[in-house]
Amino acid sequence: MKKNWVNLFVAILLFIPLRFLQVSIDYHKKLEDLETGVLLMPGQMAGSLVLSGFKGLAADLLWLNVEEYWHSGQHYKMLPLLEAVAWLQPTYVTVWAVGGWHMAYNIYVQAGQDEGKISEQLEKIQKDWSPSEQEKYRAISEAVKANKTILEQLDKKGKTEELVRGYLASLEKHETKITALAEKESGNKAVELVNTLLAIPRNKIFWYQQGVQFLKKGITYNPDKYDLYFELGWTYYHKGMDYPNAVKYLEKAIKHPHPDYVDDVLAHAYEKNGQIDKAIAQWEYLMKIAPSFKGIAERMIHDLKTKGKATP
Repeated sequence: MKKNWVNLFVAILLFIPLRFLQVSIDYHKKLEDLETGVLLMPGQMAGSLVLSGFKGLAADLLWLNVEEYWHSGQHYKMLPLLEAVAWLQPTYVTVWAVGGWHMAYNIYVQAGQDEGKISEQLEKIQKDWSPSEQEKYRAISEAVKANKTILEQLDKKGKTEELVRGYLASLEKHETKITALAEKESGNKAVELVNTLLAIPRNKIFWYQQGVQFLKKGITYNPDKYDLYFELGWTYYHKGMDYPNAVKYLEKAIKHPHPDYVDDVLAHAYEKNGQIDKAIAQWEYLMKIAPSFKGIAERMIHDLKTKGKATP
């Protein structure tokens, strides 16, 4: 009986710090607006205990496989390994940074690699259509045109939440028409090709969003370092052209010890977000703390004050 009380007491002592850690994770999850929860599950704690002193070695071995897949271009195979390394060493910021970058950049590009080939196949089929067939399959021609426009806009206009909703709504409209056509003509090659084509922008959007969420998840484990705030801010700025979110996370990054280039990117983000006064103030601040930036800062300030624009 005495032994049972001792075991219960030890269990309570172990539960208290675990509870505080969960509260901290929940707080940062809410702070970063995560869509999916970051939960410390009993199995996760058990896995860490089982691995014990071999956890670092296991992560190193997994990381070697990640490197191999990276250099061989097999990006999809990297994802479960990145998740595993992140689980084993959640404070290792590099795995979060690399994972987010591969999803939002490399796999994003890879998702559209067959677009040209599929479009050419469709064009060959469409050339042989009679006038009546052109009318009959107007939904296919319209879907192809809309798909091309969306793919162009993804990289020219960006991927803000509002724009993405518009892209997906347009895709859904055309997918509905193509589905109805497929039900009437099973096995139609043009229908199959256009369905594959419509999946490309969806996949691109999916992987961009996955990269963003992976970086946000990493932040919840590393809230006191600038690195992942910067990586996320840069992804929003450069890949998403989502300047409000870029500013939000770059401002979080500069609250922690950081290199000067973070302030540089924040100045550009302020400008792109229409916050010209803040951009000028940021360049003035950067010029004071980093003499190497004096030349570019003076030029940017001059252009912002005289033209209202400095970044190409």
